[in-house]
Amino acid sequence: MYVKIETSRLDYFRGKQQHIQLELYQGIVDTITLGETNPSNVRKQIILPSSFIGGPRDMRKRYMEAMSLVQRYGKPDIFLMMTCNPNWPEITNELSPHEGSQNRPDLVARVFHAKLEELKDLLFKRQIFGKVSAYVYVIEHQKRGLPHAHFLIILQNEWKLHAPESFDEIVSAEIPDKNTNIHLHNAVVKHMMHGPCGVLNPSNVCMKGNHGCKSNYPKNYASATTVGNDCFPIYRHSNNGMTVKVRGQYLENRWVIPYNPYLLATFDSHINAEICSTIKAVKYLYKYIYKGHDRVAFNLVSETNNQQVDEIQQFQSARWIAPLEAMWRIYGFIINEMSPAVYSLHLHLEDQHPVTFQANDDLINILNLDHSRKTMLTQFFALNRVDENVKKLLYKQIPEYYVWNHKHKEWTPRKMKIVRGRIVTANPFEGERYFMRILLNHVRGLLSFEDLRTVEGILAPTFRETATMHGLLQRDISLEDCLHGASLYQMPSSLRRLFAKILVYCNPTNPRDLWERFEEDMSIDFKSSEDSTSTARYHVLRSISSAIESMGKNINSYHLLDEDISFDGNEFQSREIDDELGVEIPEEDITSSRSLNSEQQQVYNVVLEKVLSNQNVAFFVDGPGGTGKTFLYRALLAIVRSRNLVALSTASLGVAASMLLGGRTAHSRFKLPLDTDEKTTCCVSKQSALANLLRAAKLII
Repeated sequence: MYVKIETSRLDYFRGKQQHIQLELYQGIVDTITLGETNPSNVRKQIILPSSFIGGPRDMRKRYMEAMSLVQRYGKPDIFLMMTCNPNWPEITNELSPHEGSQNRPDLVARVFHAKLEELKDLLFKRQIFGKVSAYVYVIEHQKRGLPHAHFLIILQNEWKLHAPESFDEIVSAEIPDKNTNIHLHNAVVKHMMHGPCGVLNPSNVCMKGNHGCKSNYPKNYASATTVGNDCFPIYRHSNNGMTVKVRGQYLENRWVIPYNPYLLATFDSHINAEICSTIKAVKYLYKYIYKGHDRVAFNLVSETNNQQVDEIQQFQSARWIAPLEAMWRIYGFIINEMSPAVYSLHLHLEDQHPVTFQANDDLINILNLDHSRKTMLTQFFALNRVDENVKKLLYKQIPEYYVWNHKHKEWTPRKMKIVRGRIVTANPFEGERYFMRILLNHVRGLLSFEDLRTVEGILAPTFRETATMHGLLQRDISLEDCLHGASLYQMPSSLRRLFAKILVYCNPTNPRDLWERFEEDMSIDFKSSEDSTSTARYHVLRSISSAIESMGKNINSYHLLDEDISFDGNEFQSREIDDELGVEIPEEDITSSRSLNSEQQQVYNVVLEKVLSNQNVAFFVDGPGGTGKTFLYRALLAIVRSRNLVALSTASLGVAASMLLGGRTAHSRFKLPLDTDEKTTCCVSKQSALANLLRAAKLII
């Protein structure tokens, strides 16, 4: 059932991708300007959307949303893990004679779901730990094993745990007195005793060879609970002489896994409870619970007793059982949940938002649709223009008071449910989009993209400079010192390359200021040979642009001048094309065509004829190793390049690519994913430098 469900979901997205197109709004404008109106020629394939539950984009999105709760409410206070007990009476009473719980994954899933709802009721309605501000939980399965839930709970300020003495009110790591609480004592012995491992059992699943137990059991004795150096406290493990016999060995308090006595006695299953004592726990814990169901290792076995290990392995031995996630999806159970809900907000530059359309639509009609121009961000600007109360809110606060209507693409007043907003993340390497996100997180009352770049009536040319004017960024003192030191001894050409690398990789706060300060030093060689300053500047910018383009960026994204920098199309080509045309051809490769045998000569003539007649044809050259295929390829590459045509040489392996002049691996040249299969596609933007190179290529080997 799991395979059927996943296959059906994947087939849906795979089938839709032939009809759904995706392109930036500005990309559609550029395409129409060039005279192209057919949508099938303008598109970017949608591989796997974030709406696919369990996919990498979905998991990353959930992780970032969970982290936004931390930003709003603070670090999590309690980490809780509850594991299914296959010996619960609710399960065993429903089994047929001689039937094991591993044969009834539907029953296990249903019972665990009921127990989970009871646990949530205790935590969030009866508030046994105190009032909760926010929480996140995930249901995970140990491969084909038992389900377990990970909870991260953020308490309200008046209920937060600050002193180690308060930790003991929630978490215990000691064996209860058998005479005063026999039920809890038996539950701890059954579910919460680690190991034995180490010298008592070197082959236990938690052992890391000679490095000992991965969870550092047995713990040291501690007379009182203290705050540890890592994510969790050092819990009290009294040396009171109390021991219990577990799996043939006598164990004391040092082997007890931290637990909450009330929950353990209530649910009679392995329930690990931990206090998150420091902020260091946040990133690790949230990444851990959102690492993905297909990446689960046996990490938690080290916190599980051997009886549960046997039960899990028993589940794993039943190979025909589909993962239990299938049962949760069949019956509509939730695998991931957080409260309050987090709303992801669009982030894009002006006219750079994605637009989806059908393959048979007309691009001009798409462009004229008011629906195509509207996004969450543009409608946020529109809302500010008509509602004075909205001007008091930041962009990320809008979902708390308004609901986004996907059908009509507009914000409507919220009437119920608590929601928090999160602006989608941006990398500093994205340049203007990154700095625009900084501004949206700090500036209120925005009316337009232009208004966002305005500070006290002054219109800044870039979002980067706007952020600097707001005091949100610091000056690039270290980068200035670097360029100043290099200008004392570096040649101008080397200084220009250094400047290009700083723009791309060091993310300077004010690139224009750096340009104006060091333009003179970078122009010395051109000023000595050119008559005018403007001509020298042209050549300096051309040299810097070439270096930046080789690193996958565009010089205009750094706004070094007031206007966009452009070069004559016949005079200035992309760096990729220049590199290919500049490949030196050895004399022996040029003359190698005279040494071809009859079969090689036949292939050589046929391929060269198609290349020179500009026909699109694919050839497959077959032959055992040592028959001269590489010799033939080098001859073809030499003759094509000698006529000042672009020829691309690729191979599947780096060793093979090194045998071809100017050779590169296919993954590098065509941007193929490293993990490929029959469904793999590579997406090359129509406006990219690689697209221009492929258009110019006359021969690809």
